[in-house]
Amino acid sequence: MITYLGKCLYIEEKGKKTLAVGDLHLGYEESLNRAGIFVLRTQFKEMIEEFNEVFRKIGKVDSVILLGDVKHHFGSILKQERNDLLALLDYLRDHSKEVIIVKGNHDTVLEFIARERDIQVRPFYIYESYCFMHGDKDFEEIHERKVDYWIVGHVHPAVTLIDGVKSEKYKCFLEGEYKGKKVIIVPSFFDISEGSDPREGTIPLAWDINLLKFKVKVVGDGLEVLDFGRLDRIHS
Repeated sequence: MITYLGKCLYIEEKGKKTLAVGDLHLGYEESLNRAGIFVLRTQFKEMIEEFNEVFRKIGKVDSVILLGDVKHHFGSILKQERNDLLALLDYLRDHSKEVIIVKGNHDTVLEFIARERDIQVRPFYIYESYCFMHGDKDFEEIHERKVDYWIVGHVHPAVTLIDGVKSEKYKCFLEGEYKGKKVIIVPSFFDISEGSDPREGTIPLAWDINLLKFKVKVVGDGLEVLDFGRLDRIHS
């Protein structure tokens, strides 16, 4: 069973409960501050509030899988990144039996922080027929016949909806198929940016996938997710 739950993907398979979470970009606010842009550092508190809502709905899970770009800053670990990541891992461990981190392109030297909580950072993770990965790299193992689903982050999918003269962008899931695999692209979890509409530019996936044929699941209020049909049929 696959359920779209707010910005998370919830999977129940053979009695195991798994929660997949898209790009977090912890430390983004400190990166902006260092660039001379003043923003309040409220991102982490808001994330925890959203996670609280999710876990109130589904209870404790067996696994939480972070789909990469857990941290934001390239090349080093900022103080905010380290503090927020350790606090997040402690929080997620209180709500799950294990935390699995899939490495994203922003996650340089992330292993050093994760090791403090005895958590491995993996290039991808396969459980039963599901493969969880970031999406910026291809791996031979993900094409194996036993894998039916690719659960992917990286893209920060969003869709621009127009109502008269007003247009607004919303985070969304994208669901479709590629070379016999069912692909679900998970929206970014952090809220400072809604993301990118695939109709407005190049999407940096490791595979040449026509996302216009994918179905759009728009993230609404709270944990609500709405089916908007195929991306290429939505007026923009």
